[in-house]
Amino acid sequence: MKQPQQIRINVVGAGVIGLTTALVLQIKGYDVTILAKHFPGDKSPEYTSPYAGARWRTAAPDNDARLQRYDADTFKLLWELAKCKAAEAGIMVVPAFDYFEKPTPSQLDPWWKDVVPGFRQLTDSKELPKDAQGGYSYTTVLINPDRYLKWLQSQFVRLGGKMRRAILQDLQDAMEDPLVDAVVNCTGVQSSWLANDKNIVPTRGQNVVVRAGHVRRTISMKSADAYTYVIPRSDGTVLLGTTKEEFSTDTKVDKRIAHDIMKRAVKYCPDLTHGKGVDALRVKGHVVGIRPGRIGGPRVENEFKVSRVGKRVLVTHNYGHDGSGYQSSWGSAKHAAHLIHEGIAALENESSKIHSLFAARL
Repeated sequence: MKQPQQIRINVVGAGVIGLTTALVLQIKGYDVTILAKHFPGDKSPEYTSPYAGARWRTAAPDNDARLQRYDADTFKLLWELAKCKAAEAGIMVVPAFDYFEKPTPSQLDPWWKDVVPGFRQLTDSKELPKDAQGGYSYTTVLINPDRYLKWLQSQFVRLGGKMRRAILQDLQDAMEDPLVDAVVNCTGVQSSWLANDKNIVPTRGQNVVVRAGHVRRTISMKSADAYTYVIPRSDGTVLLGTTKEEFSTDTKVDKRIAHDIMKRAVKYCPDLTHGKGVDALRVKGHVVGIRPGRIGGPRVENEFKVSRVGKRVLVTHNYGHDGSGYQSSWGSAKHAAHLIHEGIAALENESSKIHSLFAARL
């Protein structure tokens, strides 16, 4: 079997999933190139990762062991990163408070309560907003997307990874080099046409960025008609959110929605303005991103394609993480790397069988 350094892999996409997957593969010794239209530092509605909330707060269901594994593995690695690379990677460790208007028993007893430190139920009504009937607190990690994405990119390049700006019309474009053995598809929403995936659900999310460097906790509130969060970052800004508008790709800022987000955020976190109300918010900007939702959850699996030059190429998919890209990034990348190892072995086994077939008859 080929050694990893002899195996050439193109990773398509440079969001948090693409960068993390490429870095994991580079660490394992593969010859990796990232192909992407946008890289860290670029500003485009198509490039969603810089606009993410980027906190670890799992959305993996109680009955989905695969997603639970992705998220738990990711938390463990981010926790270790926070111990040694917090400032460099833009990671913060803070207390988290999650509130529910009308919680279900499963919401108050989440599968991940033993994954995070300090999990406890909020049983005293003084610890809850007036319209919340339940909640809990724990310690989690928050990520500054701009700094973290650039950190991932720098680690990848430092280990010998290569990058090439490219606009692909389909995944065949990533296989045009006959020396490429595998392609990893991490294109998010673009997989609806690059991979012809009809299960992609583009989901609009609108947030507000404010200056409030004194806020050092993250909160969320789940009610019947809204989901509110307050997520501080290491640069002194705080992200207020959010909306979830499925099948919407409108990237224009809606001022009405922005005001509603700010009003909700100040209601549940008065510390944002030291109790002075929504008009005292120091607004830095507004952001809109299109999350890569997918019916059935993230697609992390292998398939084999024949390139235009007739070569059989492994395609490993890792996309469709919706709003959970950061919290599932390392776990899904680990799974993708395992699939690539299996897929390359299968290709080499096929090649060996064909060689033996001809050798026996010549």
